[in-house]
Amino acid sequence: MRQILRFVALWLFIAMSGPAWAAFSVTTPAGDQLEVKAFGTSQGGPLFLWLLNQYGETQRANSLAEALAEQGASVWQVDLLDGLMLQRSAEAIRNIDGTPVAALLTAAVRSGRRPIVLVASDRMAVPLLKGLREWQTQATHTRDVAGAVLFFPNLYRGTPIAGEDPEWMDIVRATNMPVLIMQPALGANRGRLPELMRVLQEAGSQAYSWLVRDVRDYYLFQTERPRSESLQALAGTVPVAVEQAVRDTPARLLAAARLLAASPHPVKPRPLEGQPIPAAAPAYGLIERPRRPAPGFALTDARGQRHTLAPGRITLVNFWATWCPPCVHEIPSMNRLAASYGPKDFAIVSINFKESAEHVQAFLKRVDVDFPVLLDDNGAVSSRWRVFAFPSSFLLDRQGKVRYSVNTAIEWDSDEVKTVIERLLREPDEPAAK
Repeated sequence: MRQILRFVALWLFIAMSGPAWAAFSVTTPAGDQLEVKAFGTSQGGPLFLWLLNQYGETQRANSLAEALAEQGASVWQVDLLDGLMLQRSAEAIRNIDGTPVAALLTAAVRSGRRPIVLVASDRMAVPLLKGLREWQTQATHTRDVAGAVLFFPNLYRGTPIAGEDPEWMDIVRATNMPVLIMQPALGANRGRLPELMRVLQEAGSQAYSWLVRDVRDYYLFQTERPRSESLQALAGTVPVAVEQAVRDTPARLLAAARLLAASPHPVKPRPLEGQPIPAAAPAYGLIERPRRPAPGFALTDARGQRHTLAPGRITLVNFWATWCPPCVHEIPSMNRLAASYGPKDFAIVSINFKESAEHVQAFLKRVDVDFPVLLDDNGAVSSRWRVFAFPSSFLLDRQGKVRYSVNTAIEWDSDEVKTVIERLLREPDEPAAK
């Protein structure tokens, strides 16, 4: 108790002296020191407890915090991975338990500010929800925390084998506090938003979803020169739609705070069903799949020519996007693979996810691609193929059946891949159905 009062007093002392932000730390039950960067001095506005993204990118986060502070809000920024001295990996994030975020929420409640809203994006939504539920188990009044805002959340156990549906982390089905999803309309998980809303609402959460028009996932991190190497694919001129969406974000967050604060709150947390399910281990390389007919497609390429899936040869179907660095990295090896076989034996077809013909044509002027690039402009084909991550690829036999899949970038002209293709080429044709 004395420690909580001490850091609150320190924050007030520094904040009143005039800098744009102040710093203090919160100690977790395990003894970890979580450094908090606090923006805003108002006692009357909402407090946003913002868990920074897994990439450590702070340019947009700082500017948004300053904008919120100018409008009377307070923002506490916390880099959980830095404070817990964890690797910046998806597995590390998914395995964080709820105690660090619960400690931060306890400190926020003691500060006296209301409403308190948790904010996170992408995979950081998982420790956020775990911490929110952990705090519920200790809270006297659950209304002390309004709820959570999740930007393009990734709430899955891990990246599934390409062609399989992803599984929710068990915390999703145990979340009954108010939650608002900020979902980019062009985001990879847009098609799965109704299912997420259903799962949250069945758990008892007063769940809301707001679509952010004309932007993709990670738009909050997009700058001309990202500091994180992981986000270099977002470098360059920032699209007008992204700049507008970022400018609108403070107003959206303030509106979300009011909505969440006015929403029904549970009396107690929802029980976790069974034993906690760990994060799924990633799958690497070509994975053999049950022999099932591929879903097919009928799409136009960037030049307007129509294509369909034609059996009779081994076909590599690759789902990708220009903003995905691993997708771009594997193109040269795919070009080399295509050149290794005749067109009657082997073909590559790539399917671009939700990008315009003009954008793809501009990309093709910069990067050599020796195979058709088809446009899945609404993401419907990607959904039918159960594509969850980019790149995702499927190797089809001559009957048009999926035989292998891979959900990461690989060197496609490797001996391993060629051995698989040549084995498929040697297979006898299946007898025609009578």
